[in-house]
Amino acid sequence: MKRAGYLHLYGLNLVFDRVGKGPPVLLVAEEASRWPEALPEGYAFYLLDLPGYGRTEGPRMAPEELAHFVAGFAVMMNLGAPWVLLRGLGLALGPHLEALGLRALPAEGVEVAEVLSSKLSHGSIDPGGNL
Repeated sequence: MKRAGYLHLYGLNLVFDRVGKGPPVLLVAEEASRWPEALPEGYAFYLLDLPGYGRTEGPRMAPEELAHFVAGFAVMMNLGAPWVLLRGLGLALGPHLEALGLRALPAEGVEVAEVLSSKLSHGSIDPGGNL
């Protein structure tokens, strides 16, 4: 079941959806609607609307600024160090997220389940819940 929420961060209400239960995975593009496919079970997915896009108001920002919103979201939601899957504008955030200590993976043109199963088969994600 999808649940919408918001987090007041750096003076803006960052809007997100949460789907599922399990280890957290952030899905980052311009807005949550860039992730239309059915999401696999066993994970808690957080789909963000970045500042200036979708349901989150505010000015459009440079990728390095947006990366701080994503990292701040992970900290404020107490998510630890989740995997971050990237599409669209989110791809430009990848290097900045890595510099901030988050693990970012491109997911443009592939299903979320495919990216996660690829990581499972290579031992990067523990199926017991530890990423």
